[in-house]
Amino acid sequence: MRATHRRAGRSRRSSLALALLLFFGGVIFVGPLVVGLAHLTRFPFGIALFNSLVIAISFTALSTVSAALAGYAFARSRVRWKNVLFLFVLSTLMVPWIVTMIPQYVLFYRLHLINTPWPWVLWGIQGTPLQIFLFRQFYATFPRELEDAAAIDGSGRLRIFFDIFVPNSKPVIAIAAVWAFILVWGDYLTQDLFYLIDRNGTLLTRITGLLDGGVAGGGLSTLPLALYALPPVIFFVLVQRYITQTVVTSTGIKG
Repeated sequence: MRATHRRAGRSRRSSLALALLLFFGGVIFVGPLVVGLAHLTRFPFGIALFNSLVIAISFTALSTVSAALAGYAFARSRVRWKNVLFLFVLSTLMVPWIVTMIPQYVLFYRLHLINTPWPWVLWGIQGTPLQIFLFRQFYATFPRELEDAAAIDGSGRLRIFFDIFVPNSKPVIAIAAVWAFILVWGDYLTQDLFYLIDRNGTLLTRITGLLDGGVAGGGLSTLPLALYALPPVIFFVLVQRYITQTVVTSTGIKG
């Protein structure tokens, strides 16, 4: 009995130490990032760049996670109607985005979500059909024996997903994330419509506004153009090695 109490006390102390370590680690690493973003808003085009980064990063992260879970369910669940539902998801690709844009704008306007990142957050939570298709096709190639062995050991579906599928799907995660980031980063029409009232808007709408206004008769400075070009380049450089893994795996060519 005493040994059990000692183990329980030791476990509580280790959990408390781990929680404190995560807290202080978050403060050390996340704190400077928050302070840097706060200072960013004081510079020219800073608020516009901040808005662009928020909507692009939130949509990319949420849509990638949501699509990965949906693709895993479509690929590995053993239910009859999953193929019918998957075809329905793919059929939404044939619906032009412009058809649903105005109804969604009216809905978000009545919910007071215009000029906020919330539309992109909600769009990200639902995922995109193309991302779901990519994850579904990728996860369908995984050997069923790995999943069955983990299930025999007592692992649930979510644990199997995070322990087996996610570590081995970095290439498709990188491709889906890059596609989602570029999709939002270069989508002028949606950003202009949903940030129409905000004078700062996003970086893309600010640049387009300067071009339309002729920049008071002068040329457009390189600052906003450089700010607009850097994030996609940096993001692609960070995930490039995971994308090349796909090429090496599929072709056998090593750099």
